[in-house]
Amino acid sequence: MNMTDIDELRRKFEEVENLPSLPTVVQEILDVTNDPRSGARDIQAVVENDQTCSVKLLKLANSAYYGFSRQVSSIKEAIVIIGMEGVKNVAMSLGVAECFLELGKANQHFLNNLWVHSMATATAAGVLAKKAQGVSPSYAYCSGLVHDFGKLILAGEFGQEYFELFEKAKEEKKGLVQIERSVLGVSHPQVAGWVARSWELPDLVIESVELHHEAFNLEAPLQHVTLTGIADALTYEAKIGDGGNGHPRRIDAQDLARGNIDQKTKDQAVA
Repeated sequence: MNMTDIDELRRKFEEVENLPSLPTVVQEILDVTNDPRSGARDIQAVVENDQTCSVKLLKLANSAYYGFSRQVSSIKEAIVIIGMEGVKNVAMSLGVAECFLELGKANQHFLNNLWVHSMATATAAGVLAKKAQGVSPSYAYCSGLVHDFGKLILAGEFGQEYFELFEKAKEEKKGLVQIERSVLGVSHPQVAGWVARSWELPDLVIESVELHHEAFNLEAPLQHVTLTGIADALTYEAKIGDGGNGHPRRIDAQDLARGNIDQKTKDQAVA
């Protein structure tokens, strides 16, 4: 690919209309949950207009995780049980899942593996954030959920040519980002950052997405970025799904200390 092609690709991606959009109900839920003046009734009014989201929240509120002996049957009660951050995480998961289905038609195997990897990274990041403190667990969850979204965009744009980069990274024992930049002129964190901006996600989420492969190279550590980087690496280590990175980082004690994470929390993150 020559420089003219790369510039054209960048311009194409930077045009918001060429990036996927979150479903309206998801954007409405995010707007309400991010508004400090909003309460459970405001969220309820939005959620009850969407059957899929309503069913998901009720199912979660009745899960063993919350341990209620009686059935939760109202959206209002489910929201109180799950909490604002939990509702936000459910909304983002549903929205990103819909975008995956829209964009992932080219390679179902890749789509499934990337989705499992993304969900596992989101869950791990949320667990780490609860222990580390200083970073909102819902922001950490969101960062983990969309950190690899750029791969989906690049796969849709380049098809088989992009999948071949996974093998190239493995053969050359290099990081996928390095291979992407050398062959395509753009990287998946960069493209994921464009998507996050178009969705108007919080700045901390955008920064985590764009820098998660640089998390351990920054002179001044950024905890929100570090947690995303650790969660991503732990998911590879546990072999949960597959994001296509043939040369993932192995997390050591120094990395954990950088994120203010202990060994017990590390083990819980991918349990």
